[in-house]
Amino acid sequence: MNKALLITLTTLLFFACKHDLEKPTWDVDMIAPLMHTNLTINDLIPDSNLLINEDEQGFISLVYEQNFIDVNYDSLLHINSTTDEKTIKIDSVKFDDVVIEQVTTLGSIISDLPGGTLFFPNGSQRDIPAMVGVIQNDTILIDASEYFETMTLYNGMLNIKLTNNFPTDISNVSFSLYNATNQDLIATFTSPLIASGTTYTESTSVADETLDHLMYGIINNIDVEASNGLVQINYADAIITNISITDIQIMEATAYFPNQLLHQENVELPFEFGSAKLTEIGIKTGYVSINAVSTLPDTASVIYSIPSFTKNGIPFETVVKIPPSSNGELSTFTFNFDGYKMDLTGEYGRIGGDTVNTIYTELSAYLDSTGELETIHKVDSFYMYNEFNIIPEYAIGYLGQDIMLIGPEEIDFNIFKSITVEKIDLEKVDLKLKFENYIGADASLLINEFSTSNGNTTVNAESDQNGNPIIGTIYNIGRGTLSGGGLPIKPNITEIVFDADEMLEILPNKVNTQATFYLNPNGQSNTDFLYTDFPINATMSIEIPLSFIATNLTLQDTNEISISDNKEVEIDKLFITIENSLPLGASIKLILLDEANQEIATLVDNAIIMAASTNNDGIVIENKTSTLEISNSDFSNAKKIISIAAFTTQPNNEFISIYSNYKMNITISAKFRKTLGN
Repeated sequence: MNKALLITLTTLLFFACKHDLEKPTWDVDMIAPLMHTNLTINDLIPDSNLLINEDEQGFISLVYEQNFIDVNYDSLLHINSTTDEKTIKIDSVKFDDVVIEQVTTLGSIISDLPGGTLFFPNGSQRDIPAMVGVIQNDTILIDASEYFETMTLYNGMLNIKLTNNFPTDISNVSFSLYNATNQDLIATFTSPLIASGTTYTESTSVADETLDHLMYGIINNIDVEASNGLVQINYADAIITNISITDIQIMEATAYFPNQLLHQENVELPFEFGSAKLTEIGIKTGYVSINAVSTLPDTASVIYSIPSFTKNGIPFETVVKIPPSSNGELSTFTFNFDGYKMDLTGEYGRIGGDTVNTIYTELSAYLDSTGELETIHKVDSFYMYNEFNIIPEYAIGYLGQDIMLIGPEEIDFNIFKSITVEKIDLEKVDLKLKFENYIGADASLLINEFSTSNGNTTVNAESDQNGNPIIGTIYNIGRGTLSGGGLPIKPNITEIVFDADEMLEILPNKVNTQATFYLNPNGQSNTDFLYTDFPINATMSIEIPLSFIATNLTLQDTNEISISDNKEVEIDKLFITIENSLPLGASIKLILLDEANQEIATLVDNAIIMAASTNNDGIVIENKTSTLEISNSDFSNAKKIISIAAFTTQPNNEFISIYSNYKMNITISAKFRKTLGN
């Protein structure tokens, strides 16, 4: 009622503003009606989120509803993971073999002998005598400039292969390898005998050696053994010398680096979901980042694929280029995975069958070639790691056994914020906790605390509709089910109802809750599912049938008013006539405040509004009319008005019921004086 009175009084005072009227020349005293309105139960309810329901007879109940608990599964299944860091150093990189071949023909040796071609013509049959030192200090130029300029090896093998295609054996073979620049001896090979038609091979380590791009291989000596009788002289027969450097791993090099595979891995990457065993996740939002730093002189390429991530049936694959970095600056490449499906069963066709919580990834990192001489060092490296940040849309599999403590939480309960009461007895109040489980998993709830408080008094919930104590009873919540294997979800609904009249009779401003939520309390039974947009919807609703006994149920409110000063209008009196069909009597007080919230005047002080008369069944049978008279009030400085209405049920020892047809008819009239004319 307080707000309706404020509205009507404000309307009345607006009529005191100046109007454009003709100017007769006489004074007039008038009493005129200013406003008529009906005040219903809607106007008696203070501002709140209460809903008003009425049954077929018009009996009114107030309904309040609010979320009870919030189980956040976005955070439970949120993937925020960083893979192991990988550092690929240049000493692990292997380079192509360096291979040089030298051919020494029988014809070239015969040509160097005095009269050789005369005594040993090509195609003839001859006895070949033993010849000592037939080859001495024969130099082979080894030009590796197409490979490198200089190279200090962390690892490497120098290999020599001599194939004797002469028609006789050779012996006392000695071979040495030198750097051309400083004549440093790299290695020496010797063999006492290489039979005709056979190959001699030998290898030696050149680790820690520095090689120039120009090297000399010197055949220090080769003796020719005498033939066993006549042999065919074929000038094309030759000793083939093959020199190679293999298994090259460098400490430092200035070289033309080839395209080089630096690192390759095909791995299964597991994620941590507690006790959950998931086989599939639909990604709501998410990204994967490749982070890399390369101190290599050339650009590196990374081919990264995740066959476990698909969108429209197409697996994810990308190629990124990692530029050289001189200051250690990280290169980051981020890929959006919104709307992707995430297969968590591991590599397709894996040995041992499908797994859970695991994706399969493939990565290859290459060093690109610029075709230019570049210098790299053993400490040069390629460093990288990946980041996964994924918020799921849904998850399929076993969601695991999980225990979540919810609260303690204080829920603001402001439906009584403008009300005080000396005494109130509510005939019945039903409080309902409703759980709509959209998760495809069993759950249970243990309520540890449920009470109301008003700052002075706390009242605990007692027993539910089945006689079980609210506190300490475990309530089972069944799983939701999918419609045809997909959305929409049919939720399982569980309701806990109990009488809460004593909890509300203290006019609480807080609801205090704490609960323990159990997921899959009995372990795994079926394949679970979870859609994060459809978790467990838990609401608290309170239904208050308006059947009560009250003494001095007081509503108070403050509103601003705006009044123009009009010296030509003088209000002598205000008359407020109230025809009441509510079985509530009231004491009314109206107070004016100035701009500084200081009290100016009391317009009405404890004026009485009579309650309507009721029959033995508590039904109103006769309205009662009350008139309030306000006089000698100065409204000129009034900026606010406080209205206080204290209601008491009549009779005061019986429950009264409120129906939708109950109302107050309010008429406001004024006696005012206006001087007309000049």
